[in-house]
This record gives sequence, structure tokens and C-alpha cells, in this order.
Amino acid sequence: MFAPKRLEDRRGRDLLPALSLASLLALVAGGALAQTSIVTPRLDTSLTWTDNAGSSGSGGFGGGAVGDGGSDWILEVSPGVSVYRDSGRLSGNLSANFRNLMYASNTDNNTTYLSLNGSGQFEAVEDMLFIDADAWISRNNQSAFSTRPTGDSLDVDASNQMRVFTLSPRFQFRIGDNTEGALRYERRWSNAGSSQLADQDKDQWSADITNTRITGIFGLGLAYNRQSGGTSGGSSGSSRQGSQDQEIARATLYAKVTPELRLRGIVGHEKNDYGASGTESNTITGAGFDWNPSERTAVAATVEKRVFGNGYDLSVQHRIARTTVFGSFSRDIESSLDLIAGGGFNDPFYQSIYEGIVRDNPGISPTLASDLALLFVRQLRGDVLTNAYFVSRSMSAGINHELRRGIVSLTFNRSDRSRLGNATDLSAEDDFRNFDDIATDSVTLSYSHRLTPRASLNASVMRSTSDGRGAESSDTERSAFQVGLSSSLGPKTTGALIYRHQRTDGNGYKADESERKENSVSATLGMSF
Repeated sequence: MFAPKRLEDRRGRDLLPALSLASLLALVAGGALAQTSIVTPRLDTSLTWTDNAGSSGSGGFGGGAVGDGGSDWILEVSPGVSVYRDSGRLSGNLSANFRNLMYASNTDNNTTYLSLNGSGQFEAVEDMLFIDADAWISRNNQSAFSTRPTGDSLDVDASNQMRVFTLSPRFQFRIGDNTEGALRYERRWSNAGSSQLADQDKDQWSADITNTRITGIFGLGLAYNRQSGGTSGGSSGSSRQGSQDQEIARATLYAKVTPELRLRGIVGHEKNDYGASGTESNTITGAGFDWNPSERTAVAATVEKRVFGNGYDLSVQHRIARTTVFGSFSRDIESSLDLIAGGGFNDPFYQSIYEGIVRDNPGISPTLASDLALLFVRQLRGDVLTNAYFVSRSMSAGINHELRRGIVSLTFNRSDRSRLGNATDLSAEDDFRNFDDIATDSVTLSYSHRLTPRASLNASVMRSTSDGRGAESSDTERSAFQVGLSSSLGPKTTGALIYRHQRTDGNGYKADESERKENSVSATLGMSF
């Protein structure tokens, strides 16, 4: 009935960088298992019936397999391992599993691949030299417009596979009691495999030194950052080659008004060659503040005049007994490489979301809590399939409220991205090939109810809209509803039964490539050893 598909030889070579990182973390953690390392082998299985099995195509216009793909049964058997450590000289998370999906009817869709997500820090010299690393390997549609949405477990098309790795040594030092500094080098690169993106890489050098208490009131900070990134190779139709550079220097004057409030004044200079007109430079001027009136409330804001106009970064978080409210507003230059690096570990909201999941779910494994937080972060921020740099204006806000036997969450996200540079050398599937601006709004309402100490009922509703404007115009509306029953079947066994409905409607440019709907029912069983 089910026939597994052979894993391609080329794909094995692509996995070597990720396996090297996994081996490093496992080796170091394995030498200190008597401390707080947690190494957990796992076996996850699922059986899914779907009425649209053929809709897992490659993301981007021109790549999506859409319409009614027919019903099918899909069996998944995925062995894996998770590593968690948070003491000594090594700390981090690593989750890796070989996903094996087998289709009852459409056996040509059978696939096997490595899914990996990890982030770690090694303290090579005590309080001085650190090595940070992260890795992310996944098949996930990055496009804002076509095929399955972010986080869909059946989005397993090989054309959507991405591998992103980061290695970053940093040297930290102190001078006296109040002066701190750091030197850092970061190498980040991606391999697009057969996806619609070209391979990308980035080298970044940074240095900073800060003393916030030169006097009782005033302090000073100096920072320099230079990065060079480029694209090459890949299996896409992108002809974008060469490097693009950015250089930023800042001086920050700190003024401590009260123990809870600190003001900042900023001057500096930046230049980059991301735009179509070549190298641009501009003086940076700005101001900001940090306000922490209590352990439960934190507010930080920065506004600057930048080479692309006004840039800003505002974050707010407030927690009371049963409710957490958070929000963030920002405008800056970004790339898809930075968005997907680490799978979400680098997002400023990751830690607070992770801590909330652990707090509200006593006994949950650190790795499972991390996986849930990463999925939430990716759904919150949204993705874009592109090799271009862009100016991103984003807003995220949400509220989590704990009830007597449940948790209700409401989140909203808006991203408005404007391409920098020309689109002529981008691939046909690149989201910015036909659009100058892409705006995405999404809202998610979720509820989790504890039926018993071992079972819970979970439900969520999501609605999103993506608009593309430029040489062409397109609107894509996505909606999804999911309800499921999950239970602990034993000390190391969990099970779930989930129903999901999804629908995508498109208007404008190649609207037929965005049209799809699906109903599915999944039974899952997970065991740890």
C-alpha cells in the first residue's frame, strides 16, 4: 500500500553541514550528561486523510501545484532526536528528525528528508570567548501568495527545501566595573537546493564598547557594523550575482533620568548599495529610551533618520497575574536570509513566547516548548520568497490570557515590505519579481482547554491577506480552522486527533495559482525513549 521513495544521493551531500553541527552539540553535551543535558530519542508517527493531496507544490508564482489534487492517505514515520542543555560551557537546543512520508495513491509524492532546527552557544574561554551557531533545514513555502501556508506539516515539496547555517565567534571584555565591549564575526549562508531562491551568504563584522555610567547620569556607547552579502548559484532562475555591502557607525549618549528610565541620543553614519542607484550614504540622527518600571513591564523605543527614511524600533511587554500583552513596531532593512536564520531563534519575541509556553504547560519538554514557540514566531512574522533586500515596516501585537482551565490567545501581525534595487535579475517565482511592495496582514485566535490533567482540547482560527503592488497586482486571502484533541497516553507517549480546514483565494496576477482548499483529519502518535 505504501512504498517509500529512495532518498536522492545529492541530498545526502547537502546534509553534511547540518550533521556536523548536530554532531558537535551531541559530542559536547554527551561529555556532561551527568549535569543537566537532556538527550531524547523520539519516534513520531501520523496517519492523515486529505481531500487535496496534490496541493503541496513549490512556492512562488509559476511553481504551485493547485486545485483539487484528489484525496489520499498519507503515512508518516519520523525517527528523531532532541538535545537540550542549559548549564556549564554549552547551552542550546537541537531538534532533528528524518521525515518519511508515504502516500497510498500518489506514490510519486513519497519523500524522505532531514528536518533540523538548532541553536547553541559554547563558552570557549570563561567570560571572554564564545562561539554561537544555529542551523535550520526545512521544507516550507516562503511565498506570501501561493500554495500551503507557513507551518503546514504537509508542505514537503523538495523545491521548498532551504538550509541556513550561522557560525559566529565573539570576544567580550570588561574594563573596570562599568565598561563593556565586544568584537564579533558572523558568517551566515544558505543553500537553496532546488528551490526558487539563489544561494545567499553574508559576512558581518561588528565592534562595540559601552559605558552607561561614565558619570552618575551620563554614559557613552560606540558601535560599528560592516556586512557584505551576496547571491550565487542555486537551482533557480535568478541571475543575481555578486555582493552587496552595508556599513553603519553609531555613537550613543545615555542619560539616566531615574533608576527606571534611561534616555538615548544617537548620531552616526551609514552607507549601502542595496538600491537601484548604487551606493547611498546618509548621516544618522535619532533618539530613544528604555523604561522598566517593574519586573513585569518593559518598554524600549528608538527613532532614527536613516538612508531609507525614518527607521524605528518599539517594543512593549506587560505581564500581570493571568495576562501577558506584547507589541512591537519596527522599520528597517531586511533580507529573507535574516528572517529565516535559526528558524526563529533570533526573533526578539522567541524567549518570552517560550517562557510563556513552559509556564502554562507544566511538565512540557524543553524541546517541544521550543518547537511550538518557533512555529508561533514564524506564523506571527510572516515570510517572503525573495533574493532581494527590502525595507520592512512591521507591527506585531498580541494578548495571552490564562483561564481557570485554559489559555486564550489573540495575535495580529502586519508587514509592509518595499523592494530595494531592480527586479530584472530575480527569478520568475521570486515574490518581488512582479511587485514593488508586498503587504501582509494576519490575525490568529487560539484556545487551549484542559479537559483532564492528561488531555486537552485545542482550537485555532487564522485569517491572512497578502497584497502585491507594482508592475502587476495580486491579492491572496488565506483562512484556516483547526480543532484537535491531544492526550498523554503514558509517561513517554502522546497522541492526538486533529481536523483542519484550509482555503486560499486569489485575485489579480496568476490568481489561479493561489486557489486551493483542503479538509484533512490526522491521527498522531509520538514516543520518546
